[in-house]
Parts: sequence; C-alpha cells; structure tokens
Amino acid sequence: MPYIDWMGKDDVKDHHKNIAYKTIECKEEIGDIDSENMIIKGDNLLALKSLLPYYASSVKMIYIDPPYNTGNTSWVYNDNMDSPLIKKWLNDTVNAEDLSRSDKWLCMMYPRLKLLRELLKDDGVIFISIDDAEVEHLKMICNEIFGVENFMITLVWQKRYSRENREAIGDVHEFVSVYAKDYKKANINKLEITEEQAKIYRNPNNDPKGRWRGIPMTAQDGHATKDQFYEITAPGGKIHTPPKGRCWGIIKSTFEKHLANNRIYFGKDNNSQPNIIRYLSEVDGMRPWSWWPSSEAGHTDEAKKEINNILGKGNTFDTPKPVRLIQRILKIATSKNDIILDSFAGSGTTAHAVLEQNKEDGGNRKFILIETLDYAKDITAERVKRVIKGYEFTGKDKTTLYEKKLTTTQILKPETMERVSQEVSKILEDEKLNYTKIEKTFKENTIKVTGIKDIKSFKDGIGAGFKYCELSHDIFDEFGELNSKLTFDQIAKHIYFVEFKKPIDKTTIKAPFVGSYKSKYIYFFENKFLKRDMKELIKQNNNYKQIIVYTTKTSISDDELKDNNIIIRYIPYDIKDN
Repeated sequence: MPYIDWMGKDDVKDHHKNIAYKTIECKEEIGDIDSENMIIKGDNLLALKSLLPYYASSVKMIYIDPPYNTGNTSWVYNDNMDSPLIKKWLNDTVNAEDLSRSDKWLCMMYPRLKLLRELLKDDGVIFISIDDAEVEHLKMICNEIFGVENFMITLVWQKRYSRENREAIGDVHEFVSVYAKDYKKANINKLEITEEQAKIYRNPNNDPKGRWRGIPMTAQDGHATKDQFYEITAPGGKIHTPPKGRCWGIIKSTFEKHLANNRIYFGKDNNSQPNIIRYLSEVDGMRPWSWWPSSEAGHTDEAKKEINNILGKGNTFDTPKPVRLIQRILKIATSKNDIILDSFAGSGTTAHAVLEQNKEDGGNRKFILIETLDYAKDITAERVKRVIKGYEFTGKDKTTLYEKKLTTTQILKPETMERVSQEVSKILEDEKLNYTKIEKTFKENTIKVTGIKDIKSFKDGIGAGFKYCELSHDIFDEFGELNSKLTFDQIAKHIYFVEFKKPIDKTTIKAPFVGSYKSKYIYFFENKFLKRDMKELIKQNNNYKQIIVYTTKTSISDDELKDNNIIIRYIPYDIKDN
C-alpha cells in the first residue's frame, strides 16, 4: 500500500493517546430536558478524547466538514488552519514554523481521525466533506487509519446548479469520502425512488397492477447450467433462444411460473424477446450511487438561504452545507435510534438534518456536535435552538399535498381523469383552511398540488432538545493525582472505560460500585480497601469471575487477594489510560 509521510507525522501519529481526558459540563438545557443530544464548545481533539468513556464504539454515523485548506481566511469558519486554537495546538505539538500548509493540515487531521475511528461502532461509517485541495492526502491518511479495505466510495456532490465562470474550468462539485470501520459489517440503506427515477416504469398494456418495466431475461452464459438453455415460443408464434454467449437468466420452471402469473411481456406484437415484468409497487428503493446532483442533495445557495431564514441575513457564516445533503447521508447510513457525531459542527446543519429526519420517519436519532470556534453558542447552538423552538421568519413554506404522474393512456381516459379530479378536489376542500394559498400545476404529465403558507411572524419548531456543554476539569490535576473536583460518577465512567474500553451504563453506578462486564465487577474505594470491604463484596457477588478494586492502598495480602480472585489497581497510576 502506498505510504504517506509528511513533516510532523512522527509527532502526531500517536498523539491521540497522550491527550488528557476532561469532564464535559453541561451549561444549558434547551427544549426536552431528557434529550441526550449535545452541542459541545471546545477544542474538538480534547472533546473527542473526553467522549470516549461515554461513547467509545457507539456512534453509527460520523459526518465532518473540516477546513478544506484552500488558503481562504475570509470565512467565519476559516479554511487555512489559522484558527487560534489550531495554531496553538500545532505550535505545542510540532514545530509549525517548518511546516507547509498541507503538513499542518495533515498534522491537524490525523489524531482527530484516530479518535473518530475509536468512537465508531463496528458497523459504523464516516463521511468526510472535502474538495480538490486535500482530497488525495485525505484518502491516504484514511487508508492508513481505517484500512484501505474499509474504503467504501468517494461521493461527488454537485454544490452549484448554475455555471461557474471565475476559474479556467468551472468548479461545481465537492467530494464526500466514505469509510467504514469494518466494511463487511457496514450496511448502506436504499433511497426512496424519485418520480424522475420512476419514469422508466410505464403501463403500455394497461396492467391493473399498475406501472412496470421489462427486465431482459438474458444473462452471460459463463456460469450457466443446462437448465438455462431452452426454447421459448411467444404468443405470436415466434421461437426465441438465447443469443450466442448468453443464456436465459432463469431456469425453465421459473419461466413457466412467471408466464402463468402474467409476469412475462413479449412486446406489443406478442413476438418480441421476452422480458420479466417488475412492478413499481415492488421496488423498495434504489441503491445510492456516487453522483449526487444538486436536485437530489441540495446546493450551496439553498444552504445559505436556510441559515439566513433561521438566523437572519446578518449572520456571518458563509459556508454552510444544505440540510438535504446531510439528511440524504442519514437516510442511507442510519436507523431510527442511532447516534450521529459531527466534530466540525460549523453552522449546525448536521443537528438540523437529524431533527428533520426524526420528524420525517418518527426516529429517535441522537446528535453530538463539537465546535471549536467562538461562534459555537451564537451560531451553532442558536440555529439548533431556533429549529427546535421555532423562529421569526418572513417568507413562504411550501408543502406537497398531492402528486401523481400520469401516462398518456391515462390522460386520454375520461374515467381516470375524473377520478384524479375528484382526488384533487377533496384535497382542496380538506386543506383550504390550513394554507394561505393552494397551487395546482400540470407539468411533464404530473399533477401536483402544493400548499403555501405565508409565514410573516413565526415558523413552528420541530421539537426535541439538546444540552449545551463545555469542556471542564481535567481528570488528573497538575500533580498527576485524581482531580478533587470530580464526582464519583465522573470517576466511575473513566475507570470503566480504562478497564473495558467500553462506555458504561450510567444507571448501574452506585458508590462504591462502578459497573460490571462479563462477570467482572469494578469498585472504587477512594481512601483504603479493607478486609471487611472484601468480605462484603464477596458476599454481594456470589458468581463473580473477578473483582477489580481501584483504591489508594490496602492492607490485604497479595495471597489472600489472589485466593479470592480480587485485583487491586492503585490510584492514580493504574487509573490512567492503558
């Protein structure tokens, strides 16, 4: 495999292991107080490390939109590594003065990607937005961190729908690199079929089961059996055999079954080569492909309008992603109860998309957003707050109330058009009080009814909630001791993760009990572990495999501890990440 090297790599390749754990302190609750959604303000490297005791191997989908390293410094989310926090981190970690722009970018990305991988579930997937400036370098470090065998695809997103004339060749796309933690375990969902994609399904024979398409019956004969070579006599009398180098895709008995069920089409003349009928009603979706046009995944103009509508045109965030882009990723990569993480949160589009997708399918996805820069509260969190609670807005809100694509045959049938007219009339009557205006259009054989609300004061919120949090205390103080400001719960979560590399079920914590895993029980005695404590633990846990006690000291002999299968881990040395 090609190997990537750069100045500073030796300093950062294991740097994630040396990052100090911090506690995460929630400052404000917005909306539903029981919500597990979070927006964290702080250095995303520290935040990612501090999330491990809570979310290691728990996140189903990660989306990040890191700096593209184009040299542009005019944005709020500046794109050339000039963030004060990033500059300080680089200077503290490597000799940044000797590095090129790409060296700095790679040094910044590498440890963060390492931690992101640790947070992914075994079947989790990460999506990374990037452009031409660093796409090759990104792929090489991701191949190194995630494994080249876990590369899934590079999506091409059409970010503009209008011509770009400022460059020698117009720039109208960006990339989204996709990696799985384990390719064999990752699952990508199908997307709902659009009306544009459904155009190939027609009904030339007025089949009562509705629109269908013909699937050719032939296949390459490389692995064919003798049962895939036979004659087929069309209703018009013509005899068909597979062309040279081809075979029938189904054996004769299956063909006869399809024929009996009227699932074979021989063309209008009843003499054409047979096709298998596949009905539109049987299509459960379409596999996503690598080209994501703006008509399906949104564009930058749309994204800017979204944030302007929510925060007003005076906001200074110029480079948001459209909700439709992130929501499309959510559709293909998550289920209803998954956790989604975005550690370069920007304007908060990921949270907005999660809320919209939950509203659409009744899901309970949870989001964790991390934003390093100072606008985390005023832009990132404020946007999500307004989406949840509602916001003042002047404009139009459009809802599709009815949409039906008609064939030419259907249009020419008076009874069909009468039925459609009745359906539309009923929609108009039922919905007239709910909208300022209802529009009817007929374009490209499609009847569409759209409800339009003039929103002049307030757009209703989606609901849900989140906690606004900041990074707080270090787990260890300046002398290497456990920080005296920590609660038992905070210590317990850290101990459990250090021991098992898994997040703890916080409902099990009850001092001095920390938690258990596979019949191993962990306890924390801050001062001293005594013999009476040991007897009590043995009495409480009849069928334990092992008891692990974190404490400062004990007077119990090593032999007695060994006889009772009890391990002592001493504070603070054994509590540090291993």
